[in-house]
Amino acid sequence: MMTRSTRSTVAKTTYGTKNGITKPLKSTTPRPRRAKTQAKVEDIESAKSTAKSRRSSKLEDAKYKVWSKHANTSPFPAFTNPTEDQCRTAHAILENLHGATVRANFAEMSDPSQAYPHVLDALVVAQLSQATSWSNAQRAMKSMAAVYGSTFAYQAILDGGIEKLQDALRPGGMQNRKAKMLTQLLEDVKARHGAWSLDFLFDYSDEEAMKEVLQYHGIGPKSAFCLLSICLQRQSFAVDTHIYRITGLWGWRPEDASREKAQAHLDARVPADVKFALHYLFIVHGRECPRCRGNGNATAMCQFEEELKNVGDEEV
Repeated sequence: MMTRSTRSTVAKTTYGTKNGITKPLKSTTPRPRRAKTQAKVEDIESAKSTAKSRRSSKLEDAKYKVWSKHANTSPFPAFTNPTEDQCRTAHAILENLHGATVRANFAEMSDPSQAYPHVLDALVVAQLSQATSWSNAQRAMKSMAAVYGSTFAYQAILDGGIEKLQDALRPGGMQNRKAKMLTQLLEDVKARHGAWSLDFLFDYSDEEAMKEVLQYHGIGPKSAFCLLSICLQRQSFAVDTHIYRITGLWGWRPEDASREKAQAHLDARVPADVKFALHYLFIVHGRECPRCRGNGNATAMCQFEEELKNVGDEEV
């Protein structure tokens, strides 16, 4: 039984009185805030993710819009080079000069479907080949195979983390940028389709395939055209650094044409049956010709031009 003194003490510690009304005092024990704080953090992260997704979506839509504007026509209708005859003459001469080199260095020339039977694998190769030489891209892929067991071991690549991927890509150069791009590509494909596969693009039209591929960060029209040409075996003419430079030297495009517009123009002008071969022949010529290669000697002899004189057509 509590004494009067005890009851008084309890009352003082439990209740407060104001205007004759007794009310419970507020607890001095702090309320737990973890759940609320965690929810707030999650809301912020969700908002950031949504904003990033919207920005990415706008960029992807812009890339497709730029490409689709001239998907089947040249952005320079009054610029008539190259003609069909110029393309076929160039193909014949370059095949004679570089055909053996192309077949020795590019496996996909002999059997594209066997070299890259899966679309995502081909897209990864296209991404690793960006802004570098094919030999550097091959070094990067060989290193990835040694580290992960395969260049295309996607789960192992993501599980290993970005730093491990950077180390694996180091032999090919630009490892920080390419590791970030490859990681983003793999995560996006899995998020969009629930699997690391884009093989459904085999059944898509060129326009549908381009719209899908251009959705991904770091994939532009050039890489997308490489995918269409090499893996999907469509009649597309991809323009890389060598081709852009040489076609400018040869007057096959306006001098001030952007890379994207030059690609649209050449894709519209080059005959479909020589697009695939001519793409690789240009690449080898751009590497080997002392005049047409990067930082080439303008006074050096171009063997292509010499051969062109023999067929009686001094203007390419």
